[in-house]
Amino acid sequence: MGVDAGDGFSAWELFENPKISGAADVAANVASMQDPDLPEQFRKATVITVMKNPARLRRVRDLIDQLPQHGVDLAQLPVLVIDDEADQAGLNAAVGDDDVSATYEAILELRDALPRHTYLMYTATPQANLLINLADVLSPDFVSVLTPGQGYTGGKYFFETHRDRFVRRLTPSQAQEALSATTEPPETLKRALASYYLARAQRDKGRMSMLVHPSHTQDLQGTYGAFVKTLSSAWKLLLATPGPDRDELVAEIFDPAFQDLVDGGAVMKPLESLLTGVRHWIGATRIKVVNSQADVDSEVNWSASPSWVLVGGNKLDRGFTVEGLTTTYMPRAIGAGQVDTVQQRARFFGYKSAYADLCRAWLNADTAMAFEHYVHHEKLLRRELVEADAAGISLKQWKRKMLLDPTFKPTRKAVIDIDYFHDRVRGDRWMSMDRVPAAAGSRGGALEGLWSKVAGAAEVDGRDGRSGEHRNKRAAVPMQLVVRAILDWVTPEDGSPAVPAREDVALLNQVALLLQARVDEDPSLTVDLYSMDDGQERSRTPNAGGSVDLPTGRSASYKGDDHFWTEGVTSLQLHRVTVIGQHRSMLGVRFRVPRALAGGVLVQA
Repeated sequence: MGVDAGDGFSAWELFENPKISGAADVAANVASMQDPDLPEQFRKATVITVMKNPARLRRVRDLIDQLPQHGVDLAQLPVLVIDDEADQAGLNAAVGDDDVSATYEAILELRDALPRHTYLMYTATPQANLLINLADVLSPDFVSVLTPGQGYTGGKYFFETHRDRFVRRLTPSQAQEALSATTEPPETLKRALASYYLARAQRDKGRMSMLVHPSHTQDLQGTYGAFVKTLSSAWKLLLATPGPDRDELVAEIFDPAFQDLVDGGAVMKPLESLLTGVRHWIGATRIKVVNSQADVDSEVNWSASPSWVLVGGNKLDRGFTVEGLTTTYMPRAIGAGQVDTVQQRARFFGYKSAYADLCRAWLNADTAMAFEHYVHHEKLLRRELVEADAAGISLKQWKRKMLLDPTFKPTRKAVIDIDYFHDRVRGDRWMSMDRVPAAAGSRGGALEGLWSKVAGAAEVDGRDGRSGEHRNKRAAVPMQLVVRAILDWVTPEDGSPAVPAREDVALLNQVALLLQARVDEDPSLTVDLYSMDDGQERSRTPNAGGSVDLPTGRSASYKGDDHFWTEGVTSLQLHRVTVIGQHRSMLGVRFRVPRALAGGVLVQA
């Protein structure tokens, strides 16, 4: 924002965590902005920054309540309230108790004090904001998705296109060694620290840093801080002293770290030349433990050194910028598996294209997998939100859909207040959409329409050994057309009723979302679309749960419906059914997704 302009002509008047006694100063600045005769260069927008906790928020509310006494007409005062890290702290964390949390209540009181305001939520992890109750006053109305600038290296760069270069997975035994270390530093820490010092010596300019995140426990953080200091001191001394001890250090630690950087594509100076620089860089590197212990100064004065090693846990997650982060050592497991929390640990994302070939991360294998899953989750979520923004759809009407393995949770349970289905579309097994619709008549809709378009090119499946004209037919159809037909069936454009059973709608949405994600990666994918018995209706009796058994089983002349699929290809069977006792027809659908395309999906109920 340029609050601290070098020439003194800042466009902002900043008030940090103000008290009620500052109301007159705030009012005076607001009044000056409303003076039509004030030259533009003297105008300063009023900016109030406040910590997101109940006491401080209420002080700002009390200050605002005092402004009318100093001549400010709040009804005519436009205010922009920006909630940074909006998925954290401000949302109601007591919905499960039918209550409100203190910070949430304070935010509502602040908003009530501002009759003319816009509440803008800013976050990189919006899962929690999207899964609160739609009637909640903090449930967003609209969205704007920001696009990173040139040179940004994020999840796709580090965990998709350059994953093999960036990620060093800790084996279970290595992770266990790292998490239980008390007296001796683990070998993986030595390798990571050596990689950082070599990268620092190679670049030799700009600020660079290493992050060591072993655990949420402060005891282990302190232990690792001591490890890094001890190793650094010992290495500095050994590298300055020729002899067998130095040779052993280089052979066992620095040479493998050097080769790893070279193998990843980095153009490196000769190792011996770098080691001379490493010795000096060790001396210039600040090593700091950053956590909430009372006797630890957690402030980082970045200008004090061009090289840092920070050791910590949760305090180094959300909102903490690790400048020039090059090397990460994180044996910590994913814990509760909340993807928004795990993503906030990704301090290594940023504008690093100038030195991305030097970046490395030693990660617990489960954590690495979580980041990889998050790349696909975020990609699809961004696309859905971009489409909603472009279409001008209110987020109150937008159907929540996320590609997310059930191993992981979208966010903390305490804030979720929306019904959703979260399950895995499993590979190499049949799934049925077989519930009898509430409305009379066929419910084929767009899928029936799709078959009518491809029926002319369909052929009788050779695996159907039955005689007669009503044999199974198959047609290969572009996956994108199938996805479109599924979505049109669930939400017909002509306004006709969608499939009534929530479970059926959820299944269709889950399959459509998963297939859309796969076809985005490979537009050439197809689906084998089957018309079972060539569209001849089969009679079925509904069971107590309101569904019917769609497939026909094995007989002397027929393999059975379960055998009509092709290895590695998504299969979709259309079953026309006459519901016995109800004098009505329905379309049932069975899906089979190959294992390579399977995945987890979350959809709003």
